[in-house]
Amino acid sequence: MERPNSSGLRGSLAILMTIAVATPAFAADMDAATNKPKLVVVDIELTGDLGGPQFTAEHEARLRMESDKLRQELGQSGLYVVVDSAPAHQLITKLKSQQSYLHDCNGCDLEIGRQLGANQVLVTWVDRVSGLILSLTYEFHDVDTGQIVGRKSYDFRGDNDSAWTHAINYMVRDLKETAATRAAAN
Repeated sequence: MERPNSSGLRGSLAILMTIAVATPAFAADMDAATNKPKLVVVDIELTGDLGGPQFTAEHEARLRMESDKLRQELGQSGLYVVVDSAPAHQLITKLKSQQSYLHDCNGCDLEIGRQLGANQVLVTWVDRVSGLILSLTYEFHDVDTGQIVGRKSYDFRGDNDSAWTHAINYMVRDLKETAATRAAAN
């Protein structure tokens, strides 16, 4: 984990808040074959100052690329069984047409998790304050209870592919380190 230096931050990320980190708590939350939670990763969403219509195509491409990267990294992390969301494409399209953001739709994302037989749904969004200042936030939602079982936010600098990829990599590394720390404590 990156530590503060004399200027207040090391690297381009700062942890803003932690409510909890989603880690497997109950055997019922696990995939029977792997003993890991089944997780649907909803596409990353972009909020805030979008910078104008000249950035629309760039942001759409980046959101697709980073959503795929997040799914891949979480799948390779050993923490979750990432469920393919393609079978719920029609439902996801319908929900997106009805809601501004799936991360802020009062639990509509849970329908996706139920349809796909997942234990948790991960919603992730980037809040773009400006072309320089952004934050990446995630929430893990328990499909059975509707509760937020993990939430964290990271600041990062730069609305570009490299900065977004660094933020995603940091998020996954932080999840893995937190899970390892919890496992060592048990």
